[in-house]
Amino acid sequence: MKMKSNVTDMLIELRKMMTDLEYPIEKPINASFLDSLTKGRRKTASPILDQIGNETCLLLVNQPDYTTFIETMDGFEYNGLIMFSLSIPEPIVKNLFIMNEFYRNNDYLDSELQGRLVIGEDGMSLFTYDTKMNLFQIRDNASTESIYGSFDNFNDFLSEILDSVK
Repeated sequence: MKMKSNVTDMLIELRKMMTDLEYPIEKPINASFLDSLTKGRRKTASPILDQIGNETCLLLVNQPDYTTFIETMDGFEYNGLIMFSLSIPEPIVKNLFIMNEFYRNNDYLDSELQGRLVIGEDGMSLFTYDTKMNLFQIRDNASTESIYGSFDNFNDFLSEILDSVK
C-alpha cells in the first residue's frame, strides 16, 4: 500500500497502523511548549543545548509539515522506526534534545552530526535535518557520511521512511 500524498493523510494512516498493532500513540506537543520552541534564541547553562534549541527553531520555521507532525503526535515508535519527541522526557520515548546532546557531547564526536539535528532512527539509519541546507537526510548509522536519501520537505521524507515499515 503506497502512502498518501500529504502529511495529514500519512499521519492518519500511521495512527491507524499503530492502533491496529496496539502501538502507543503519543499526544500532540503542548501548544505553549511549541510556541516557546519557535521563539528563537535562548540561553541556558549549556551552549550545546542552546545550539540544538536554535536548530529546532529553524526546523519548525522552515518545515511547516514537521510542525503538523508534532501537532498530531510528538514522536513515535513503530516497527523499529523512531521519530524523536520534542517534549516527552526519556525513557518513555527518545527525546530529540537528549539524543542530540549525546551525539554532540561525548568522547566520539561525529563531524557529520555536529551541524545537523538527529530527528529519528531505525536499525540501520539516522534521520537528520540540516539547518544550513534545509534538507532531511537518511544517513547510514555506522558511517554517517553515507547518505541514502535527501529530501527538501518533510512530506517526502516521511513518505520514504514510512514506506520502509509496511
